[in-house]
Amino acid sequence: MSKQSVLMVSMVLLFLVSLAWGEDLPWEMKLPFKEATIHYDLSGSEQGKETLYIKDYGQLRAKHRQVATTMMGVTNKTETLEITDPDWMYSYDLIEKKGVKTTNPRKIYMAEYSKLNAEEKRNFEKNSKELGASMMGQFGGSVKQKSAKMLGYDCDVTTVNGMSTVYLLHGTDIPLRSEVSVMGMKNTNAATKVDTATTLPGNAFAAPAGLVATVDQEAENMMTAMIKNTVDTLKQPDGVKRMQQAGPMGMMEGAGGKEKGMRQQGMQQGMLPEGMSPEEQQEMMRQMGEAMQHMKKMQPQK
Repeated sequence: MSKQSVLMVSMVLLFLVSLAWGEDLPWEMKLPFKEATIHYDLSGSEQGKETLYIKDYGQLRAKHRQVATTMMGVTNKTETLEITDPDWMYSYDLIEKKGVKTTNPRKIYMAEYSKLNAEEKRNFEKNSKELGASMMGQFGGSVKQKSAKMLGYDCDVTTVNGMSTVYLLHGTDIPLRSEVSVMGMKNTNAATKVDTATTLPGNAFAAPAGLVATVDQEAENMMTAMIKNTVDTLKQPDGVKRMQQAGPMGMMEGAGGKEKGMRQQGMQQGMLPEGMSPEEQQEMMRQMGEAMQHMKKMQPQK
């Protein structure tokens, strides 16, 4: 996992902090089905298939991807497997025969939140909700609840700065369609079937034969520091102001993850950090779209 990929995850975590307070804590959220297999078609500069296996109401997930990406007439093929359980996130490159793992960020958030006293938890709750509204505006985000229907399911539609549109299964973090356009690259990932009847394959969540995922310590350190710094900031009475002044890049620097080439100026001008590949930028925009939906869901009702 590259430093740019870690930055992508860390920035999305800033959005997902607003998940923590609603009817359920994020690590307690359950999907409407106990098990499911969702099939996707990928089109655009990325062509291929994706299959998402879900078990235990979303506590266990496995995403299998086979993709051919064409840029400037050159096509690269990738085949990956991502497995997420309550403790770990595993990422396997089935072509390069490599595997890495990092702690599930929700586990880190849960641990850090548990350390706060009652007053700090109240500050965190208040600040996280205010921060969500602020960042939605900063990134040109909008959310429309139950504004579309796909495969028989109501979807919440999220847009981010005109660069991404994500259709989420209502009230969940499961995308049924995502449309992303970054740096001239346009991709669509659309679910073709949500199967809740067929028994999951026995090897759906198994690590690839012969591959052992090793801890990506650099990614682990950066993500952990980012989350801790976010919690430490938002537990303060003026946490939102501090976050706004620091910005995403400032939070990274405060966490000890200084990257000179990733300047906040680039974030303000281009909306996306420098040094990221088009594929990483597209993935970040997709995840930000999903995160925007959760922020909107957590905002106080008028």
